[in-house]
Amino acid sequence: MAGGRARLITELIEMLRRCGDAEIVRWRMSARRKMEGGWMEIEHIETAYYRLPLETMGDAGHGAIDSEELITLKLHAGGLTGHGYAYTIGRGGRAIKALVDYDLVPLLLGRDATDIRGLWDLMWQRLLYVGRGGLASFAAAAVDVALWDLYGLREEKPLYALFGAESREIPAYGSGVDLPKSLDELLAQTEGFLERGFPGVKVKVGREDPKEDEARIKAVRKLIGDDTDLMVDANMAWSAKEALERGRRLEQYNLYWYEEPTIPEDVSGYARLVRELDVPIAAGESLHSPHEFRRYVEEGAVGVVQIDPITNGGITASLEALRLADKAGLATSSHYTDELSAHLLCASENPVYLEKHAFALDAYLEEPQRVVNGHVRPAETPGTGMRFDERALKPYRG
Repeated sequence: MAGGRARLITELIEMLRRCGDAEIVRWRMSARRKMEGGWMEIEHIETAYYRLPLETMGDAGHGAIDSEELITLKLHAGGLTGHGYAYTIGRGGRAIKALVDYDLVPLLLGRDATDIRGLWDLMWQRLLYVGRGGLASFAAAAVDVALWDLYGLREEKPLYALFGAESREIPAYGSGVDLPKSLDELLAQTEGFLERGFPGVKVKVGREDPKEDEARIKAVRKLIGDDTDLMVDANMAWSAKEALERGRRLEQYNLYWYEEPTIPEDVSGYARLVRELDVPIAAGESLHSPHEFRRYVEEGAVGVVQIDPITNGGITASLEALRLADKAGLATSSHYTDELSAHLLCASENPVYLEKHAFALDAYLEEPQRVVNGHVRPAETPGTGMRFDERALKPYRG
């Protein structure tokens, strides 16, 4: 406790010296929580790195993918432990772990774990010079997920209830990383999605020859019929001009959405696609902060806002993205992060789909998410409901 008081006094002196109004307000709120008994001092943070093998797959933007990196995080405060994580598609995971271990842990120890938004702002500010997204967002996300989990444990409420939301069924769609698959393999994968009852399926596009993409999409549409939704995902493969040309050729297949057709930096290009195509444009997986989502929404550059609480920078960031979408009257969906996104989408006004991704973590979870009649619900256990099976992960620890 004495150490905590000393830290408070030191912070007060530093903040007064800088005369930052926001920092002073944050310090006052933290001090009040400590005096009122609401303070949960962050005592210890531990991380682990794993490289999980995948069936060889790939897409037009990211290339071949044969492994997934998983960075797990445990945050201890007030006698409770919050669990968080981050993931990659096989590159950058060790750098994310290093950012947490060497930059975020020293920054966070001794601080109040209940100040979730304040800590998110602090992590963003301190990593701003080298971050503004990317690895910094992934590192902050691992901590942020653990903080929300801890909050749920303390309040004995599931994550969605912490948002003031109610549990609801969310339609799920089947999603593969299938660009290298032959047409027969692609159709077999699609049949598997239909057998699981998914009301929608997604297919990768981005073959060098546009006719190949068209033949594959035509075959999938014929297989699934008109009553199943069909999405396509280009994974940022094209310029906005080529994305427009490709999109016009694919519109005839009654697409539910056209995902990530060009690079995320080209916001004006996305806005043009929204204006000129008759298929909704989906984006969000590659946006790494609420600030980026705000620009997309304000510039009319997206039709379906897709959250990913790891790539976006945490649950805090994805929640703000959903609020921006709701205010603009936009549909929402998710990328990967099935378990967390089920909670988050319950807090959205118009969640159209949750992605059930080929990178399923089911084999490494104590309680995998269940799909019932093509729909999912968030877990009812306190916090996120996500607990990794460390025995299953052990062979892949690096």
